[in-house]
Amino acid sequence: MRQDLAADWIRYHAEHRKPSDPLFVACSELDDLIHSAPEEAWTVTLALVESAPDDRVLANVAAGPLQDLLTKSDRFLDRAEIQARRDPKFRRCLTGVWGLPATARDRFAKYVSTIEDPL
Repeated sequence: MRQDLAADWIRYHAEHRKPSDPLFVACSELDDLIHSAPEEAWTVTLALVESAPDDRVLANVAAGPLQDLLTKSDRFLDRAEIQARRDPKFRRCLTGVWGLPATARDRFAKYVSTIEDPL
């Protein structure tokens, strides 16, 4: 996994940068990975969840790469469920994912329902 990509993505969102900022390339690169190398994108996304310094950045992870990975196919649903089972921060991040198929929402409901303050 490219740590610099995760670090730049976090920095871009944490510092409220504009799309004209050179750090925006991290967002584009991660979006490209989601389409061309989803396994690597999954690894980067887990690093983003772990590294998110605040709720605003965590919400961006939820509504961005995590949502894209979980709504494009069911390829990562099993892994997301395992991660939700063991990681409270990941569970919280799931509360900010929209557009999940009903079956995925049902699978994650028992985990996200434990979050008192969803994103």
